[in-house]
Amino acid sequence: MFVILKHVHMTAVALSLVLFLLRWIGGGAGWAWQEQRWWRVGPHINDTLLLGAGLGMVMLMGGFQPWIGVKVGALVLYIILGWQALRTTQQGQRAGWGISALLVYAFIISVAVTQHPWGMLGGL
Repeated sequence: MFVILKHVHMTAVALSLVLFLLRWIGGGAGWAWQEQRWWRVGPHINDTLLLGAGLGMVMLMGGFQPWIGVKVGALVLYIILGWQALRTTQQGQRAGWGISALLVYAFIISVAVTQHPWGMLGGL
């Protein structure tokens, strides 16, 4: 069961990035297809799968670990930065918020891969 949850989680993580990039770039470019209901609802469905699979893995691993707490905290920051990137209309600010969100996303991935609270930064 753990392996299935892990694959669902990893797939949802990748899809989350793709959906964010499409919404971020598309919103800045004024792509009309972003007004369709799917683009407002789809990411939330994916994020629910992502979080559900993550919680399932935590339960199967026997509980909460410090690096998971860092991932959750960074996830909250990623959501805030991504939200700002998607709602800001000024291109310079939109780029700054979006790049910041992507850097936090990369940090979250590094924490998951290393299972260390500092992620790839732990070796510096």
